[in-house]
Amino acid sequence: MTEENYNYRTSQTLLRNQFPGKGKLKIPIIPKFREKPGDFNDLLLIGFDKTHVEDQNHLDRMVHFFLYDYRFERVWKHPDNDIEKLSRYRAVLSPDFSMYLEMAPVMQLYNVFRNRWCGAYWASKGLRVIPTVNWGDESTFDFCFEGLERGSVVAVSTYMASEHDNRQDQKEWFMAGYNEMLRRIEPEKIICYNTPFPEMQGNIIYVDYERSSWRYMNYERSFRREDLDAFKIGGTSSNNRDTIEPYLIGKGG
Repeated sequence: MTEENYNYRTSQTLLRNQFPGKGKLKIPIIPKFREKPGDFNDLLLIGFDKTHVEDQNHLDRMVHFFLYDYRFERVWKHPDNDIEKLSRYRAVLSPDFSMYLEMAPVMQLYNVFRNRWCGAYWASKGLRVIPTVNWGDESTFDFCFEGLERGSVVAVSTYMASEHDNRQDQKEWFMAGYNEMLRRIEPEKIICYNTPFPEMQGNIIYVDYERSSWRYMNYERSFRREDLDAFKIGGTSSNNRDTIEPYLIGKGG
């Protein structure tokens, strides 16, 4: 075996096994968030795609990944590249890799693993990390809550499950997973990005979606074209499109 092949074969970029999880799936465990006084006072979030190293105006926010995956796919491929930038903010939510209902089950499992691995890795580098929790249908419940310690602070979003624009209310689906999360994890606090449903129980920290949005920030939305191109389907040229439809199979975030 050549040195190059050995380095590839033993690389953590390939193996991702430095965080031994529990159970047969060995999904990495994100350590419990150590709360400081004022962490949840008047809490606002900032999208990962709006963070930058020169930011001085929004460092009291927590960074969220309730975005289309192409906007943050690079944190899985190159997890070290954004650590310095992310460490400047109040805390970071683990990446919300999508759990679309129409996804192949193995891809849903893979995205749970990526969520937890990134969170565990950043925590090992000194970042303050809160796990983001997402789920599909009931068939995902056996793995989508893995890697979460009982009594953790967690984060969820109701935005994609709420009725808005042309989207119908998906409350029944959301509440099934939410109640299962309460039963399995018994979270200490739940950050809820967007208005909570009245049926939601638990110690909920409501974060206003509009006040956290880019509309209330002093710079424009942006994303890296190469991240979008990674999701290109077939021979569709990104230069000839002005929507994300050719790149994504389902809607969500």
